[in-house]
Amino acid sequence: MNFNDAWGNLRGEPSRWAFASTGKRRTYDGFIKLRLGHSEGRSYLIPDMVIAVGGCRFFLPTFFGPPILDFNIEPGKHRARFNVDVGSPRAGGRERLVIDIRSEDRMRIYDDGAQLYRCEIDGPRGLASLASGICQQDGDDFRLVLFHHTTPAARKSISTSGELWSSPWNLAGTRRLTNVAYGYFTTLSKIKGERDLQTIAMSSAGEIRFQTTSDRLIEQTLTLTVYRDSTKGRTEAMLFKVGLGNIAPFHIYFHPMVRAEPAYFEIVCPDILRVGVIPGASLWHLHGKIDIADDQEKNFDYVIIGDASSQDGLSAPFNEEETRQITHVERLDATTDLFEFWLAHQNSDQVSGRRIDARELEPLPADGP
Repeated sequence: MNFNDAWGNLRGEPSRWAFASTGKRRTYDGFIKLRLGHSEGRSYLIPDMVIAVGGCRFFLPTFFGPPILDFNIEPGKHRARFNVDVGSPRAGGRERLVIDIRSEDRMRIYDDGAQLYRCEIDGPRGLASLASGICQQDGDDFRLVLFHHTTPAARKSISTSGELWSSPWNLAGTRRLTNVAYGYFTTLSKIKGERDLQTIAMSSAGEIRFQTTSDRLIEQTLTLTVYRDSTKGRTEAMLFKVGLGNIAPFHIYFHPMVRAEPAYFEIVCPDILRVGVIPGASLWHLHGKIDIADDQEKNFDYVIIGDASSQDGLSAPFNEEETRQITHVERLDATTDLFEFWLAHQNSDQVSGRRIDARELEPLPADGP
């Protein structure tokens, strides 16, 4: 965060960096949960989660590229290929994986439109070392082992009651949402220092700094106000097993093409995993398994896509108030897969006329007396 280049930029020239090793790579079988999204002028696949290593490790993408789709590689069969960057929560660098999915390998459709596909993964040897965490198969779905950080007193209450309260706070932890609440989890088993706090959108100083992605000589910076906390505030880590289908979609950034570097996407705060419920609802747990009643789950048909070339775009996913910089998530069902939808609606406007049930926030306090 404190690095400055010769021009005074906070983090040097904007770049998507991941180590794409040329040797010691191999192919793995795995699964990927993804969504078909539309924003102004483009459609793309948004990867939520990659599962591999015998179905017992999950990988959270940080950056990803647009897909390449091949139709009718065999009669009526289609393929998509795209790349994602992954790394363990405290890894200094990332490795690039190349993901292939085929139309005949769809395994599950989730209520919010997400899809689970079998996939083929081209990646480095020792893939398990890049995992965000462990998981286990649960019927035709998976459960992720995640952590909820709290105080000693709250831990006792959560354990004895079997109830985990949802939180009304937005991703930045600065304003209350009024039409949704979230159960908050993370991949981090312990909050060790300032970097860990910022990984989960907190800071001992109450602020996090960001840098734009553009072709400016000197990039703009944003100082974002976030929830103020310290490593001493949440000393208890509770382990829970959370259904993959219950994980809410992540907001994203769009990084425009800069010089010779192609445009790319970024997952915002991939190590914060949220479960959306109606306001006031709780998440119930038994033997560490989180369950949510169907009538209490809350999903949205969009995610925020912040324009990383602007300060407003950098703050939008955290504030969660944005209704213009958005990606519409296609609610695919058993009758149509993403390939069939893409073929049927190719080169068409998928944004105009769509309405959203937007997140609502409490009004900001009025200025003055």
